[in-house]
Amino acid sequence: MAAWHYSATAYAVFVTSALGRGNGPSEMQSERWIMDTAERWYIGVRGSAYALFAVLGWVLSAQQLTDLALPLVAALGVFTLANIGIVVMRWRGRTSFRETLLWVAPFDLIWLGLLVFAMHAFEDPALPALLAMPVFYAFLLRRRRAWYVAAGAAVTYAIGHIAATGSDGEASLVFVALKSATILFVGSVSAAWASSYERRERTLESERGEKSDLTEELQRRLTELQALSQITEIIHSSLDFDRVGKLVLEILVKVLAIPSCAIFVIDKQKAETIFSASIGIQGGHFPSEPRGIEAVEDVYVADGHFTCESLLDHPMTMVVFCAPAESTEKLHEQDRLVLQAVASELVVAVENSQLYKLTRRLAITDELTALNNYRYLQQRLDEEIERAKRYGKDLSFLMLDVDDFKQFNDINGHLAGDAALAELGRVLRSTVREVDVVARYGGEEFSVILPETDAAGAFVVAEKIREAVSVHPFGGDDTQGPAQITVSVGLATFPTHAQDKEALLREADDALYRAKTSGKDRVRSPASGRTAYGQGPADVPDADTAERSYTE
Repeated sequence: MAAWHYSATAYAVFVTSALGRGNGPSEMQSERWIMDTAERWYIGVRGSAYALFAVLGWVLSAQQLTDLALPLVAALGVFTLANIGIVVMRWRGRTSFRETLLWVAPFDLIWLGLLVFAMHAFEDPALPALLAMPVFYAFLLRRRRAWYVAAGAAVTYAIGHIAATGSDGEASLVFVALKSATILFVGSVSAAWASSYERRERTLESERGEKSDLTEELQRRLTELQALSQITEIIHSSLDFDRVGKLVLEILVKVLAIPSCAIFVIDKQKAETIFSASIGIQGGHFPSEPRGIEAVEDVYVADGHFTCESLLDHPMTMVVFCAPAESTEKLHEQDRLVLQAVASELVVAVENSQLYKLTRRLAITDELTALNNYRYLQQRLDEEIERAKRYGKDLSFLMLDVDDFKQFNDINGHLAGDAALAELGRVLRSTVREVDVVARYGGEEFSVILPETDAAGAFVVAEKIREAVSVHPFGGDDTQGPAQITVSVGLATFPTHAQDKEALLREADDALYRAKTSGKDRVRSPASGRTAYGQGPADVPDADTAERSYTE
């Protein structure tokens, strides 16, 4: 019986230490894992208790101690009833394992008390179970309830012994009291240690959660910084910003985890959108002349799904960001800082892009007349000749010169002469097609490129220009009123009169010289008189036929 006492005690210590220590990896030390492991151990121990009753029954039969059979049978009955209750409650699944332990604890104390009563003379075989019970409960229940179980176990042991032996001397009562106190002490210490262990676990779990959140936040910030760096590089990689705007938004929607968005850069002084881009918006359109954020909201908040907010509001420029309302509500403060940084880069990039476009326009524009300048004329003439060669089309070129312009300046002054040249540029633009290229060749000379126009069509255009200029009033001095000017026009056609650019320019210049020397205010073709319709000006078709050829 002593061997049983020591082996049972060792078994109880092993079970409880296994529950407290855990033998899984650190990530398995969760409450669910502990509960599942505890339930398996608990069922195993209760099953082993039937073997205990079998051994006790065999011992009693061998010793012919039939007077102890009744309390043992009662203990076995209570134990069996408790097991049936456990099976029913766990099978129905309506109670947790902790609730089951609380329900079965009184039954366990009763049958253990009966076992103490029956076996008090056999080296206290129930003592290991009474020691293990509060330790086991300490790891699964809250501290106060574990103390109740420990106190119940100590009282059960004391009542069982006193009921069996009575008051057989003070020494016996002292030993019973010491063992009861030991049960209470072990239970209390276990409850305190389990509570401390639980607090440490919660602290560690909280620290792990904070560390995980911090790591996730740092990763998010790193991603945003990388995206911001990439956006900045894209923005400043090209002066033609219209082509890279959508790339910027594609990066933003990935970093901010939003399905769609739109961004606007608005010139507040001109009340117009100078840049706009969107992604993921079906059927969206941009206001052409917004007066601020309200104009943008009229477009994107009409259905109640989008919201717009100003990212940057300078005296001259405003940057507005629009996105789904549920997405903007989830944006963190750091996300808004990223948006503001992107907005600042956008403003700089748009200003640089506008400056670049202005520089390009000024580089190819004549300042006085606002027509294309000589450099652009040469560039377009090369392009149009190559296109005419590739597709087998005609290309005509007009060279115009203002007649007696020096005399006009002497009479009306150079300011009036400059105004007359600017007005002449407007007349030329209004007379030709949009596809035609009008340029100031230099001084009072002008040129017109006529794509897909033969010699007959060019003659019609030249005549229209000559007539329009001759009847147009140009500003003169205040005493004489509006002045009149005339132009002489020389024309040449590729490939009828020339096979390359230099020859085309030379032939048109020669034709202009002929117009000048033959009386001015007239149109002339090259000296050879060759046209697509025959030899000499007399063979040029009538105006109606040539007009149809030009407009078609």
